Amino acid sequence: MEYRKIGDYALSRFGLGTKRMPITDASRVDRLDREIAAEIANEAVNQGMNYFDTSYSNHKGEAESFLGDYHEAHSSDTCLIATSFFELVDPRYAYVFQKQLKKLRTDKIDFYSLEGVCDLNKMRDIDSGAVDFLFEQREAGHIGCLGFSSELSPDNLRDFIGRYPWDFVRMKVNYYDWFNKDGSARYDVANKFNLPIIAHAALRTGAASALKPEALSILKDANPDRSSVDWALRFVKSLDSIVSVTCNMHSAREVKENASVFNDTATLSPEELDVLEACAKAQREA
Repeated sequence: MEYRKIGDYALSRFGLGTKRMPITDASRVDRLDREIAAEIANEAVNQGMNYFDTSYSNHKGEAESFLGDYHEAHSSDTCLIATSFFELVDPRYAYVFQKQLKKLRTDKIDFYSLEGVCDLNKMRDIDSGAVDFLFEQREAGHIGCLGFSSELSPDNLRDFIGRYPWDFVRMKVNYYDWFNKDGSARYDVANKFNLPIIAHAALRTGAASALKPEALSILKDANPDRSSVDWALRFVKSLDSIVSVTCNMHSAREVKENASVFNDTATLSPEELDVLEACAKAQREA
């Protein structure tokens, strides 16, 4: 596993998300299957992954509680915790933060971010006082690194980054948005500020939930032995400013398979990037 640094932290380039972990009752997202969740987390650690990404709302708070218990049983080097504040879930930022510290069984959250910062609400967390409060928590030592999860256009992203001394930005990075939308422009904005990027939604394929036959055949023709997931993860891995990319996974087997992409430092060739561009365009047009 390769590692990259943000501040004093060395993050695995592949991280584990908790948004869609297995549950014991299909009608209750808060019924987290802790036994399987522990198997997933253990396999992540076995693969050298140390970045665990959650949020206040994942599984109605049960994901944070699970990671708190897991973090308590492991060293801080084994398990770096990232969580976030989302005003639409609960606007009481001070209350939410204190509750998160308690659930995560810590007095310092390694990585903390504002969720859902977009063009329509870019001033919301600034005007409410949430941003100033969180920077105070960073100064007090209760947050290691502070960032935000961006849905902003390139111009608004440039403005938002320039307002505060952020430590990182979370953003969707995938080959579909890169070649069809403004994914590369957003990446370039963060890059110009030398702001580390933590990526998510690497497997996004546009409005469709999976690759259409026309797009999939392009990948299979180029490399019959490489899965579409492998292609997607290798694309993000090939972008040098991506410190880590997180994925939500449902089994230990899936963790092992996906983590294998990050077992070396190999990146996609220009010819392979051309293949992904053709795939992305076929996916859009099909």
